[in-house]
Amino acid sequence: MKKAIVVDKDYGSVTTDDLNSLKERFKEENIELELKHFDSEDEIISECQEAEAILGTGNPPMSEKVISYLPNLKMIQRFGIGVNSIDLSAATEGHKIVSYMPGFCLDELAAHATSMILGLIRNTAYYDRHIRQGKWPKAEYYTPKSISEMTIGLYGFGGSAKELYKIFNKGFHSRVIACDPYVSEDIKETFNIEFVNFDKLLEESDVVSLHAPLNMETRHIFNQEAFKKMKNDAMIINIARGPLIDEAALIDALKTGEIRFAGLDVFENEPLDKKSELRNMENVILTSHSAFYGEGSKQKQLNWAFELVSQVLNENTIKKEFVANKEICNKDTKFIFK
Repeated sequence: MKKAIVVDKDYGSVTTDDLNSLKERFKEENIELELKHFDSEDEIISECQEAEAILGTGNPPMSEKVISYLPNLKMIQRFGIGVNSIDLSAATEGHKIVSYMPGFCLDELAAHATSMILGLIRNTAYYDRHIRQGKWPKAEYYTPKSISEMTIGLYGFGGSAKELYKIFNKGFHSRVIACDPYVSEDIKETFNIEFVNFDKLLEESDVVSLHAPLNMETRHIFNQEAFKKMKNDAMIINIARGPLIDEAALIDALKTGEIRFAGLDVFENEPLDKKSELRNMENVILTSHSAFYGEGSKQKQLNWAFELVSQVLNENTIKKEFVANKEICNKDTKFIFK
């Protein structure tokens, strides 16, 4: 049988029952799926020598070192969108496919961001916390803005940002602007939205919602300087990647009134430190990296993982849309890219 290994089964994005059901499905395709959890590069190297596919439910450390020491490896499969923990160049040079799942949770991400925005603007989290403490804070705290008069700023204009645009522009009739230097002219013509530079996004947005990947260009782009350019009553929402925000700078901005609110689903280090000041701030909503979570998205994750790994290991085929290291499609390999 061909061999595949989940290297981070305890990450939490899918349950043990989910993985066991996937294991049974793989048996029918002559693939043995092992469920493991490794904490280091050396463990992955030591225990995955026979693996033809490595599956990551989170962000396992698939560095150049790891990839170079796994001679039988054909593919690395991510149960999600981000591939920032995988050395794509090393995978391409080693003729190994990195596959991911673009678009598997667009509705869920947009809905989660919306819930945070509304929860902060309408003070619902604040009221809930205080009522549970025995208080009755009727019409207290910050006076809510009119949503139709707000400007929603999108940092990145990928799939989830497009869905959030529809919710606020079509649903609430809010003005929506976006900053994304990599958007094509075709996309710009398709959407009734103003594309702006980064400074204008910060200066004009009542809400800045993050939808960008993590890379050298975007790491800590929301820093002390950025927060100073934002409105004092603005909020920031992050359902993308934690390190897009300099967390220490954010805490300072919230404490000093540089900005008013933050809704965070992702953090620089996860789980969030128990001593983090964010845990005690009234003007912050925190969720546990769960914006992707939903019935539809989970089913897509499991089905796509099964289909993609089965096709690569048994047929040497894969659809280009699921390949993260696109350069491999132009190399002379045994794989067939559809």
